[in-house]
Amino acid sequence: MEKHEYQAPGPNDSRSPCPALNSLANHGYLPRNGKNITTDQLIEAINEGFNVSKFIAFILSHVGLYLIGKTREGELSLEDLFNDAIEHPVSLTRPDKDLSEDYRKISPELLDSLFSEKNENNKLTRKSFARQFIKRRDQSLRDNSKFHGLSFLQKYQVFGEYSLTLLCFPGSENGRGEEIDVDTLKSIYQFERFPDNWKKSESTISLSQLHNLVGNIRDMVEDLDKNKHEKHE
Repeated sequence: MEKHEYQAPGPNDSRSPCPALNSLANHGYLPRNGKNITTDQLIEAINEGFNVSKFIAFILSHVGLYLIGKTREGELSLEDLFNDAIEHPVSLTRPDKDLSEDYRKISPELLDSLFSEKNENNKLTRKSFARQFIKRRDQSLRDNSKFHGLSFLQKYQVFGEYSLTLLCFPGSENGRGEEIDVDTLKSIYQFERFPDNWKKSESTISLSQLHNLVGNIRDMVEDLDKNKHEKHE
């Protein structure tokens, strides 16, 4: 087997709520069993697998361990990330924890709902993710009595997840941060596998790129909400 060839996880392998991290394990950038992963291994895998800057990888890794209470141990298993400090409502792919015992499993219905936001070129854009966020947020507000909205930090986390998806898996190098092919997203979100024709970013993905894209998606959400409210007045 080639070093980074795809291998489906076994029944005793550990996996997280993050399709990107699971893909790194399925391709051998992280230990394939998903267990006893050190911060250095996380940083190296995120950097090598996606060409995300080591600074971003450092922040993601150390903040992740801090939030799940694993700083002293200095290592985690991927399933540790199913933690209330990291797990949030309004997931693109999974039901809210308070609404389903199967919250750890990908929801085909939620995936179909996301893919329905594609444009005529079979791509999901920044605005596609903004619209889907509003759809999922409103569903949670309606159906989840324990949910009263996301905090500022949770919104940054959610929009950061969207932004990294657009930056790491674009439809083309020129489309990086702008759009993603539906088939590419299916491969990552549904099968946690890098597409055969996918290549990581030629240039290192920087913190400023990520921060600017988060702000752009946040502004789109605010504009869509404003337009929706004006139509109902």
